[in-house]
Amino acid sequence: MNNDNSSDEKFNANDGTTLDIVIEDNKALPHGLLRLHSGVIAVTQLFCPNGHNLISKNSSARFNGYPGISVIVKGAKEEGLVIISPIHGDDTRFGEQDFEPGEVTSLCCPQCGVELPKVQPCGCVPGADLVGFYLDKDLTDGNQVVICNSWGCLRSRVTDRFQIISKLD
Repeated sequence: MNNDNSSDEKFNANDGTTLDIVIEDNKALPHGLLRLHSGVIAVTQLFCPNGHNLISKNSSARFNGYPGISVIVKGAKEEGLVIISPIHGDDTRFGEQDFEPGEVTSLCCPQCGVELPKVQPCGCVPGADLVGFYLDKDLTDGNQVVICNSWGCLRSRVTDRFQIISKLD
């Protein structure tokens, strides 16, 4: 019998990806992360490399009551503000939507324009990378939410000190 209170929950998406929550149920979440009643993780603060918070408490774009993550998305022909769900595994977004599926984009801070740093290649399409938001104001590598910069790819993960809390593969 397993009594480790480990969540290790798996949620299957319609596109064949799987969301894994790998942190123990009773463990407190760091950096303004929240565990929702459904078990999934939501972020309440995310920072660009220059320290700007990309989640505004005053945002009118809400996802199950939580304010979204604002980024500028730059594609080959289009550029615009996109607001991404702060709930890990939810692919809902508002704003500019005229990018081609699989198009490799740049994700930038809407306040200062800095591009989010590349963390590692994604592998979904040639040239796609996982890019990182920081979970703390100290901009600590390894305390990040990383998402793919290929439009429509859902690969992402939430890490604390390089340990995966939640991942979508």
